[in-house]
Amino acid sequence: MAAKQLSMSLTLLVDKERKRVIYAESGKDFVETLLSFLTMPLGTAIKLSGKQSNMGSLTMLYQSLEDLELELLSTKSCKDMLLHPKSSAEELYKNLHPMVDIGATKPTQYYICSSWECCTKEYYLVSTVANTQCRCGKAMDWEIDEKKDEDVDAERGDGVFVKGKMRFMIRDDLQVSVVSSSTFFAVLREFGISDASGLEERNVNVGEEEAMSLLKASLISNSVLSNVFYSKKPKQMETKPKMRIFQAHDFI
Repeated sequence: MAAKQLSMSLTLLVDKERKRVIYAESGKDFVETLLSFLTMPLGTAIKLSGKQSNMGSLTMLYQSLEDLELELLSTKSCKDMLLHPKSSAEELYKNLHPMVDIGATKPTQYYICSSWECCTKEYYLVSTVANTQCRCGKAMDWEIDEKKDEDVDAERGDGVFVKGKMRFMIRDDLQVSVVSSSTFFAVLREFGISDASGLEERNVNVGEEEAMSLLKASLISNSVLSNVFYSKKPKQMETKPKMRIFQAHDFI
């Protein structure tokens, strides 16, 4: 699947004294991007977040599988299946607007055995991995087209996971709630903030690089937004009118 251009805007509320993001405000597009992370198999999350993802022993397990000889695996397709696992929600990814390619570099392909008896009368097996061994012993290497449900998009409504045009508040640890005055003051109380003079709004754009950084940070940190956005250089930040120009030392 060809990657779509990802560009979304967030409004961050930043605590300048503590050098952290209190929360971000966004529409449903950004929230759907975050929710899509939950559909990823672990192998895909490790692959996308990089070999230095610090996901404990899982990263080493992934790397060791990369180095493992094919002769040691039960079938040749095992390695590809484990290193590049498919998500059951993969077909939904292309409907996220906008969205990066978080699961695959091309549309999911389906394969069957070359024996017509196997795929129609005997086993009815279909694989998403080419050359998987059929129960009859032959390779499942015949590519087939998936029948599309034309009514899916019409039934889905405004979004894939979220409907409507609500505004959302996303806290630093990625807790998501609907924007309201009660949640705003609850967050300020939670952080012990009584003086708003130390707070500042900043506008940032989320692109493919930021989306991948969010994925990686969500696996290892409870301060995701601060890790990804607070340390950005001034040229990558956009400010609202009447706000001062940020200096380099603000982001150290």
